[in-house]
Amino acid sequence: MASFDARPRHVETARRVTASVLAEAGVDDRETVETVQLLVSEIVTNAIVHGNADSVSFQLTCDPADEVLIEVDDHSSGFPEVREAGPDDEGGRGMRLVAFFAREWGRKGTCTWCTVPVRPVAL
Repeated sequence: MASFDARPRHVETARRVTASVLAEAGVDDRETVETVQLLVSEIVTNAIVHGNADSVSFQLTCDPADEVLIEVDDHSSGFPEVREAGPDDEGGRGMRLVAFFAREWGRKGTCTWCTVPVRPVAL
């Protein structure tokens, strides 16, 4: 589990940690790695913007033959919403991306989680 200050600059840190964890776990499908990084970015950004704590924690659990579990704890009692952002809105699309790309997603306590299927690398 990684924890960091709830500051926007740490979204990129979360993406780098994600790439490292996936590489260590043997997840080498580029599309899977990019999808997991995107969803980590969106959920961590949501936690920073809408959470009410000084820190955010996230954890990745990998089964390279099945899926990646992303868990982000924002220490907030709120529930993320899938919104319909207008064409001129600068935000409001993050959870829609999570709902689209994740196998499943939800909220448990103060933690938003989602799963991403791991695509096998074609030989």
